[in-house]
Amino acid sequence: MEDNNPLCCCEYYDVNYERNHILACCCNCEDLDEAFESLITRHGVTEKNKQGLIMTIQDRLRIPWKGGAKQVAFDALLPVFIIPVMLLTASISLWWTIFAFTTVIIFLILISNFLIRTLPYTKFFLMWAITSLVVLYVIFEFVVIPFLEILLEENIALSILIFGFIMSVYTMKKKTNDLPRLGENEAEKGLITRNCNRLVNCSICQVRVPDKDHHCIWFDCCVGKHNQCVFILSLLFAIGALLYSSNLTLTSVCHPFILYKTILLPDDCSEVYKLFELGLSFVSAIYSLVIAFLLLILFCQQLLLVSMGITLKEWQRLPFRMKLCLGLTANRPNSRGFFKNWKSVICWNRYINSSFSQM
Repeated sequence: MEDNNPLCCCEYYDVNYERNHILACCCNCEDLDEAFESLITRHGVTEKNKQGLIMTIQDRLRIPWKGGAKQVAFDALLPVFIIPVMLLTASISLWWTIFAFTTVIIFLILISNFLIRTLPYTKFFLMWAITSLVVLYVIFEFVVIPFLEILLEENIALSILIFGFIMSVYTMKKKTNDLPRLGENEAEKGLITRNCNRLVNCSICQVRVPDKDHHCIWFDCCVGKHNQCVFILSLLFAIGALLYSSNLTLTSVCHPFILYKTILLPDDCSEVYKLFELGLSFVSAIYSLVIAFLLLILFCQQLLLVSMGITLKEWQRLPFRMKLCLGLTANRPNSRGFFKNWKSVICWNRYINSSFSQM
């Protein structure tokens, strides 16, 4: 029977549509019991038990709220705590910097494999990217800027790069949201199939992606021919912002030297751990450089894939000897040449509009 009584701030309806209370979060947990029993008996935790345990934790992890307890995604909250703690710990000394960064890298490797298998719809990686952007920008504006070593025009230039990155990511996600949803009529499916040759369904984005390259977990968005150009542009903005901000920070907290005219580079950073503000600024710059290096690898990879006319999955299936030749000796049936490959990515919307006009 339907319960018409209003929920108090600590009550909620669980996945079984039963009225429950957040104080009973540890009661009647069959998935948790099965997981512990499997570990104790050395049978190992099965994938079914893992998924059931994660779903139970997600359903019961709630906060009191007016009209009923609100659900909190624990995987999305992890980066909000991990990144600030990592930077604060790393700012103590050089050895703490090495320890904090190494620990987080190992943690990311382990949890990535676990979350991708058990929670394909996780927002952990998107929240990691958003939290990193916010934390690094706050440190730059409220810790580095007060050192009075950075000019106003330099701060404006950095803000423009960050704004360009945000708008590129927004455009990339909007282009994906504009794609036909799964289950659209056959006419729209046929139109996109004729113009893009290959149409791949994405179970995470719930759309049909033309020439799908990969699903970017950090932006929580599919990358295909429809938005690959904007994706590359977002990487370019991100790399530029990270490198520029790290150089401004390092030349503010370290002893700089003049490379050419007004271009400065850091020279001696041996005294950055003497003050908390200097240490925090220094480790945030190092974190920015690490991210920039990883994005640079992805950026170069995307340039290669578009030039060769292949997708990331096709590249991963190539033998190692062909990868050494940059895929030039591989069979690339969908490649139309260097210039036409880039033209099809840049002018994809124009081709689609022209096809609609011919219908």
